[in-house]
Amino acid sequence: MRKPYIYNTKTHTLHIEGFCHCTFEGMPYGSEYKCFSTENDAVTFDGRTVSMCKLCMKKRDKIVKLQKWGKSNEKN
Repeated sequence: MRKPYIYNTKTHTLHIEGFCHCTFEGMPYGSEYKCFSTENDAVTFDGRTVSMCKLCMKKRDKIVKLQKWGKSNEKN
């Protein structure tokens, strides 16, 4: 099962695999990284305030926006 959410336990930062320079695909992760299947699993793992990687969130928001724009264009 693919686990695209990568949590850095040292910095308490959640990344999405391949969305920033910290988590490109195929990267060997050290012991400070934990992999999760869902964003919710990653957030509940530590019990602390988890900060989202700004680069990953920016790319995710861009992808979501493009998907929404594509769906609204299909209706016209």
